[in-house]
Amino acid sequence: MINSLYSNVSHLNYTQLYDKIQSIMCMALVEVSKSLPEILNKFALTQNELKIYLHLVKNGPKPANEIGKDLKIYRTETYRLLNSLEKKKMVNMIFAKPTKFLAIGYVDALDVLIGTELNRLTELQLMKDTLSKVNFSKTTSLI
Repeated sequence: MINSLYSNVSHLNYTQLYDKIQSIMCMALVEVSKSLPEILNKFALTQNELKIYLHLVKNGPKPANEIGKDLKIYRTETYRLLNSLEKKKMVNMIFAKPTKFLAIGYVDALDVLIGTELNRLTELQLMKDTLSKVNFSKTTSLI
């Protein structure tokens, strides 16, 4: 792939090359951002949490009532979802009149997701280690 990219741009000057690289990076970013909602839904967020998170990423800080109106989600459900997103560290509350909510960026969201999954795996490993010790001690006492 690098060779084909090089052959396609070898005739360009530095400015054109910079523009071409920027264009390729933007296309890659668009592709990654298309798959991000699927990843967030698979690992961390419900459909409605995902809708709210993406809405806040796209539109910036908003009060809960506006989010609910924009997405046609009942007010009480909107608050419950925002509370859940805040516990998952996917949104932050901005204390103002009215209170607004702000989504964390995609990179930070992936960091949160990775941290959560690592914690879950560590917990599973500890449980396995504990069970292994218990099973080992039972089998050795039977001998």
